[in-house]
Amino acid sequence: MKPTRRISGLWALLILFAITSSAVAASTPSAETLFQQGNDLYGQGRYQEALQIYVRIADREGVSAALFYNLANCCAQTGQTGQAVLNYKRALRLSPADSDIKGNLDLLERNAGLFRQEVSWPNRMAALLDLDQWCLLAGFALMILTLISLAGLRLHNGRQLGRWISAACLLIILLSSAGIAARYRQLDEAVVVGSDARLLLSPFPAASPIGAIREGQTMYYRSQHGAYALVEDETGRSGWIAVKDIGLVRGTASGSTPPFKQAE
Repeated sequence: MKPTRRISGLWALLILFAITSSAVAASTPSAETLFQQGNDLYGQGRYQEALQIYVRIADREGVSAALFYNLANCCAQTGQTGQAVLNYKRALRLSPADSDIKGNLDLLERNAGLFRQEVSWPNRMAALLDLDQWCLLAGFALMILTLISLAGLRLHNGRQLGRWISAACLLIILLSSAGIAARYRQLDEAVVVGSDARLLLSPFPAASPIGAIREGQTMYYRSQHGAYALVEDETGRSGWIAVKDIGLVRGTASGSTPPFKQAE
């Protein structure tokens, strides 16, 4: 009889665990429910409460373009310009063709006086395509060049035509390589989120400031020394800024700054 009692006790524990788990699951709202709650709070003008709901969803379920977009809207409404720009840019990373995200980001930057700085022509050319598109273009040109080299063109004046096509493919590969290099340097795009951030000459609190820097300004993260990160703006000017004052676009929604590389 003892084995039977043990089995019955085990089943009782399993049933109790299933009931408890079901009760916990029932008391935990789904991501869709939370998202709708956040939207309702936003519609009521309770932006800070909506922001907390969206951050909760991000921590529990992960992020999406729609979630970053709503986070950015809340930050914009509560005067957190840097965080708003940061989350709009994060949303664009996931949905680069979304006109609503682009429109809100442009409007916010104009209202905050964050005018785009003049950039060099290589960077303007690189901005025509995303990193993946430059890679695809280079790969396609390389494939055509390889096919021409292996098979040749068996047409009238085929050699001359083949040389022209090969030259065009080589030019495309060179341009694509430049675009890939420029886009790669922009992978660590960052946004100034501190309202009193300073760009310094060296990574020390007593270092001299080297220029004006504004909340919401776009920078590019290069390296880190202690509590300071080396950044570069769109014109190539570089300096040091406190890590707490910037956020990487490739980061998460739960904090202004994702994990940075530690100095060796």
